[in-house]
Amino acid sequence: MLKRLIILNSDIYSKADIELDNCNSLQIVGPNNIGKSTLIYALNFLFIIDGREMTFSGNRTGDKTTFNHYFPSINSSFIIFEIFKNRYYSILVKKNAEGNLDYYKIDSEYKEELYFMETANGQKIRKFDSLLSEFATNGIEHSKFSNRRDVFNFVYQKGKRNNGVVWLNQSVNQDGRGISNNFSKIYKYLINSKLINNDSLKESLIIADNKENESISFSKKNQKDIQTLLKHNRDIKVIKSIQRSFSDFKELVNQYKGKSAILSELIFAFNQQYSSLYSELGTSVSKMKTERAENRTHLNETLNPKEKELNQLIGKISNQIEQKQKDLDSKEKLVLEIKAFEDLQFLEQSFQNLDKDRKNIESQITLIENQNLSSKEIESNIQNSESKISRIKKQVDSYSHQLIHQISENQENKELLNRILSTDITSLPSENISVKIKQTENLMKLFDGAIELPNDFKGKPIESIEELKKQIKQLEKEKGINEKLLPIAKDLEKHRKNLADINLKIKTLTEKIQKLKQLPTLEKELEAIKVEFENLIKQKEQSTKDVKLIEEKIRKLNENIEQASKEIFKKEKRIEEIQTWKVELEQLGIKPIEYQSTDSLDNIYKNLKRNFEERREIKLKKDSLFERLKLKTETSFASETDFIKHVDSELVTLEDKQKAIDGLLKNISTQFANPCRTIYSRFEEFNSFITNQFNSKIKKIQISDIDTLKIEIVENEKLIKDLNKIIQIRDLTSELIFDDQSENLNTLNKYLDNQTTITFNDLFDIKLHLHKKGQHKVVDLKNQIESDGTDKMIRLVLIMSIINQIVVKDDENKIVLFVDEIGTIDEANRIEILNFCKEHNFIPISAAPLHPYDGFDKYYLVRRNKGKIVVSEKNGNVIFRKPIEA
Repeated sequence: MLKRLIILNSDIYSKADIELDNCNSLQIVGPNNIGKSTLIYALNFLFIIDGREMTFSGNRTGDKTTFNHYFPSINSSFIIFEIFKNRYYSILVKKNAEGNLDYYKIDSEYKEELYFMETANGQKIRKFDSLLSEFATNGIEHSKFSNRRDVFNFVYQKGKRNNGVVWLNQSVNQDGRGISNNFSKIYKYLINSKLINNDSLKESLIIADNKENESISFSKKNQKDIQTLLKHNRDIKVIKSIQRSFSDFKELVNQYKGKSAILSELIFAFNQQYSSLYSELGTSVSKMKTERAENRTHLNETLNPKEKELNQLIGKISNQIEQKQKDLDSKEKLVLEIKAFEDLQFLEQSFQNLDKDRKNIESQITLIENQNLSSKEIESNIQNSESKISRIKKQVDSYSHQLIHQISENQENKELLNRILSTDITSLPSENISVKIKQTENLMKLFDGAIELPNDFKGKPIESIEELKKQIKQLEKEKGINEKLLPIAKDLEKHRKNLADINLKIKTLTEKIQKLKQLPTLEKELEAIKVEFENLIKQKEQSTKDVKLIEEKIRKLNENIEQASKEIFKKEKRIEEIQTWKVELEQLGIKPIEYQSTDSLDNIYKNLKRNFEERREIKLKKDSLFERLKLKTETSFASETDFIKHVDSELVTLEDKQKAIDGLLKNISTQFANPCRTIYSRFEEFNSFITNQFNSKIKKIQISDIDTLKIEIVENEKLIKDLNKIIQIRDLTSELIFDDQSENLNTLNKYLDNQTTITFNDLFDIKLHLHKKGQHKVVDLKNQIESDGTDKMIRLVLIMSIINQIVVKDDENKIVLFVDEIGTIDEANRIEILNFCKEHNFIPISAAPLHPYDGFDKYYLVRRNKGKIVVSEKNGNVIFRKPIEA
């Protein structure tokens, strides 16, 4: 099988090395117009050989322009196919000086180092002569195929005991030119699936079964004897054969005349009945339309607007009722809720108590927060206050017994004396005071003297006992405040929560107090809403009754209008019907004959139709029989009367004409019957193969949601019938046998006269039957039969199934094929076709745009270069979908 495809130094590729031996499928991925298909189309050079049968991109054949694309140089452009069949070898293809292709067999696998030499600038491909020398140096035998026939015979070999590229079954035949066989003729459709249609599928099936050369040719040899024999026989038998038909013909002529007279009378009666009925129906329809129009006007201008107005009113009232119901429920709920509250006095007292607690806690928390006090600071403040109070109290106790503080009640006097007297005097006990000083003056008496004090003489400040007591009181107050703050500061969050709870209770009490005060008003509003609600209910009930009355009137009027419309339609259809009858009968062109009838128009029309149809049938029989009789008698009478006279005269002389036949009954038989029997037998074999074997195989193929595929062989009935007639021709030894064979002889004579050649392909056509989800349809492959992917898969698997019939089934005989436009195949079908290929020994290669499609074993990534492209596993162009099994 083909293990490796290498393209060296083509127009596009410097080197493209595609390895197939480690995968069941591969995909070439790269941007558009980079040359992906060029790689795959190279398969033509191995599997097709015949340039005229090759197919490349754009449906080009293997001409010299295409060859130049792959082989721009005759000395350094090569395509190498590495093959393994029992051992490795390669087939090298190159272009020669004449622009044709030369093929070489190389007894070695592809070794890159043989084809390239290392230079300072990298690898350089060897010239062909250098390459042959390299083969010789390395002991690799090589030989040139003398012609394409030798290449073809080497590539395709029968059985497995050889090293051919493709092992074929023994039934495969090669054509006369030696460069084409059953396989290569069919394989080209795998390279270009667009060529697959019903005709190519039919051709492939014929080729696969070796039936393409089956044919029969007819010439004018011995035709003269047949013509003479047929003429004698016909002349004698014509008149005899028409006797009964001629009698029938004369009877038909008489029947036709009788029917014509009846039709003329019925036409007259129809016209009479039509006039009166048409007038009656027209008057009735006009009256009914007037009444219907009046009813529609009353309906549209009075009743419908009134109904709409009432419905709108009901809708408005319903909305109001719904809103009032909500208001009523809300008010009732609120009143019940308020009545469940405690009395107002209790709530107000509770409010005052809570508000007092709130203010107290709130002021304490505010003080702590504003001064940013901690419990330790507060405790320190309490201790400081206690210390100061103790100190000041001691000071007060001390001052209470000192002279300076008891000598006068006036603070200014005390401060003046504090300035004048020494500390020793001021600190004397108060018991030393004899008389308290009530007032002072500038003249100060001292013992028996006096001292004049200056006017601006100031006293020396001194703390009074009263001030000290005030300080004590103030300090005790601060201490008390701090003592209250201390427990709060120690658990501030708890007291904040208490404050929040108190505020919530105050809010609840406030809302209850407000609602209690609103209760009388709410009760009045509730009663008012109940009254309004009841009034709205009454209004809705009345409006609903009014609507029902209107609706009933509208219903009755609509029924009247509908009934009138039906009657009008019925009568108009009747008018149209009888008008159609009238026109129809006028077109018959029958002239009326006066006739009186009391029958209805319908019965008259039915009688007319029946008699006209009977006359038509009589005429058809008569005319057909007349033509057949003229054809048989080879006459051309225009008049039936003249023809009847002629045949009557011929019948009189029939006995004389029956004495003329003699001879010419033995020369025509087996020389034509046997070839026809042979080709028909081949056709039956082929039909059986397709019906019983090939259809059984393709029936098992899974394609998307298609249940089964089946190919039907559609016989060319006319041709098969003619073949059977010719097959039935036997030795002609008597007039009786000759009568039996005359039709068969006429058939043979026709083919001889036309010098026809019947090929196997002429015997039948094919139909492709598709069953999908229980539905059956017949499809033509020239058209797209399903989605792009399903359509392509059907075509490919059919051709692959045909090829599978003619190749040896072996793992070493896998066939490489091109699955083009893989992107049009949906994922499920893509996986299915890859599985099909794997199961049937095919290796599919596909080209894809910038992103690869899942399911392939191996991906070659083709990248643009400044120069020619290099693609190979060594160059890092390959990605494997999963690790290769050892």
